[in-house]
Amino acid sequence: MIAGGVLGWLEESQAKQFFSMLADNFPDGEIVFDFRSRSDDGVMEWIDIVPPEQRRAVRAAWADGLKDWWEKAPQDQKNKLSDMIVTFKMPTKPKGKEWADIDAWWNQLSDKGKEGVMAGFMTFFRGGVGRWAPKDANEITKWDSRITVIDQLPMFKNIPRDSFSAEIRRVMDYSDERRGSSIIHLRV
Repeated sequence: MIAGGVLGWLEESQAKQFFSMLADNFPDGEIVFDFRSRSDDGVMEWIDIVPPEQRRAVRAAWADGLKDWWEKAPQDQKNKLSDMIVTFKMPTKPKGKEWADIDAWWNQLSDKGKEGVMAGFMTFFRGGVGRWAPKDANEITKWDSRITVIDQLPMFKNIPRDSFSAEIRRVMDYSDERRGSSIIHLRV
């Protein structure tokens, strides 16, 4: 079974239940999946290896994506997002819960402040709400004796880098060195 980009959205209790269910129903089955590790807690540190003009482009694209989401999201999700923003350790907060308030707040932030907001979102969605983010695949074997790790390798380990720009190669190398993103192969 292959599960790419899925399991990191589960809470730990859901991940435990999922792996036990696999072991119950597919003895000696195998699963390959990716995850972002807790060891990648400095998720926004990669920004330091990206040239300043590209950092601005990343921040602008991120803000545009958030605005697009806002225009389509139900009010309860907008309220949750607004409440989450208020929890960030920032010197200023949006004055209200409307897009105009968030946009005005975003536009008055320094570049460093914007990077702090982006890091806050990443932290919140990766671990701040109980999401499963193991430090190492071997943690999973403690949940159920039927689970064994066949392999764990850095996300970009076997990807040839010569066709990528120097910036992309640096991000890939950075991720692999920190084991921030990994591919896991388990037998259940």
